[in-house]
Amino acid sequence: MATVANHVRIGADDTLTIGWDTPLPDGERVVLRHAASGAVRSGSGGGGGRRWRLPVADLDVGDWEACLEAGGIARPVLTDDPGFSLDGLLAYADRPRDRAARVTRAPDVRVALAVRPVRPHAEVVAVHPGGGEIRVAGRLAYTGPRAGAARLVAVARGSGWRVAWSARVEGTAFEVCAAVDVLAAEPPALWDLWLDVADVHARLATRLDDAPGKRGKVSYPRQLHGDRSIRPYYTVRDELAFACGPSAGEAR
Repeated sequence: MATVANHVRIGADDTLTIGWDTPLPDGERVVLRHAASGAVRSGSGGGGGRRWRLPVADLDVGDWEACLEAGGIARPVLTDDPGFSLDGLLAYADRPRDRAARVTRAPDVRVALAVRPVRPHAEVVAVHPGGGEIRVAGRLAYTGPRAGAARLVAVARGSGWRVAWSARVEGTAFEVCAAVDVLAAEPPALWDLWLDVADVHARLATRLDDAPGKRGKVSYPRQLHGDRSIRPYYTVRDELAFACGPSAGEAR
């Protein structure tokens, strides 16, 4: 019977750790194989054969298969671990990066790594509309901590008109309260949202929760201000935006 790993995680230090309940057979090692080039990266064992660690910071972009190899024969690493936790993903994104490695698990429970280019964004973890404002909280992703004056900038599609609100940033955590009367005072529009702090201009989005496709699945209540209706919503790229339109028929 194939040995199933009970722990497959990438830490914030860019190390992949794979663990089992029982030691691996003598002579067996863990390797990562690049699906496109065939390049191989091996790791080091520990914990009496129950743990293997592999550095992943400099892996080439693409998909990497995780294999157990002995005597020139390889078999896939299998796991019952989902490969991530939200806290772990947020901690991983707290560091500056231009590429990110993520554990994937196929339907047949084979383990692989997906290494993709990334650029900084403002990861939204909470949105609370109500009381004449829209409160948004989250963390800067792939930038590291930033300090200094910060603001949430809303840019109207088409016209490029801008409005802004002060934001608070501590380390990588941010919070902002956007008053809806500011949007209601402008012509009807769809507003894309950016967090500006120090040298960072980061789009607001929710991408680290392993739940893509929020448009049509996640909805927020609208607020009325005069003859305007204002509500936050997700775009097809899981980016947060504001819609402001006539209260009789919201902007689509």
